[in-house]
Amino acid sequence: MNATQSQPGFSLNWGHGILGVILLFIACMSGMVYLASKQTNEMVDDHYYQKELAFQGVIDAGKNLQRLADKTMVNQVEDKVIIQFPTGSFENLESGSIEMMRNAASQKDLRFEIKPAMVPVFEIPKTGLLKGLYKMKISWTSDHIPYYFEENVFVNK
Repeated sequence: MNATQSQPGFSLNWGHGILGVILLFIACMSGMVYLASKQTNEMVDDHYYQKELAFQGVIDAGKNLQRLADKTMVNQVEDKVIIQFPTGSFENLESGSIEMMRNAASQKDLRFEIKPAMVPVFEIPKTGLLKGLYKMKISWTSDHIPYYFEENVFVNK
């Protein structure tokens, strides 16, 4: 066989390789465009705007509490969790609630209503609580001013 003759079959050179890469790139991009066109742009919640306004109310209620006190409201003793409301936030209590939520066991979530006679101190016995982390959310209204407090509380028995 001399140098001017070529071997039978397909020979791969740089031109074929570059063309293959370009065609593969175009095929991948076309697939991505097809998949993206099948996605919907709908909002998860139809009432998003109303919920955003409600969350702004929670932020404002938290700021109302910060104006009165920057200290923690939740303490623990051996057999109970004690919530101490700051002076100026409970004198004319209208309504309120305390929620204790567990990520690991949502069936053990607790909710307590705050009555005007209960403040300035609210006590939760540990007998109904599991040892572990709770997210405590406290919200109340006094003199038509909303207040909100949130803290992670590790209950140790």
